[in-house]
Amino acid sequence: MNEQILSLIRTVVQSAAAALGTYGVLDAQGQTVVVTFVMWLIPTVWGLYVRRKAGLVASAAALPEVTEIRTTPEMARKVKDPSVTAG
Repeated sequence: MNEQILSLIRTVVQSAAAALGTYGVLDAQGQTVVVTFVMWLIPTVWGLYVRRKAGLVASAAALPEVTEIRTTPEMARKVKDPSVTAG
């Protein structure tokens, strides 16, 4: 996930926590807890997603130095990249 998207997410989460504080739903400590939890959760879930087998193969295929990846037919179907072939 690139830095611009992460920055946008941080801003949205902080704004939502501030809005909840304004309406009396959260106090300052509650806002900190919510923002901290969400900012921990997002990269954790994203990290688990991109580090699955198909995600690792897709990351490798995206490198400009990689011209071909030979893998199982099942994995080749999961990764939508012309450089990933069954073989």
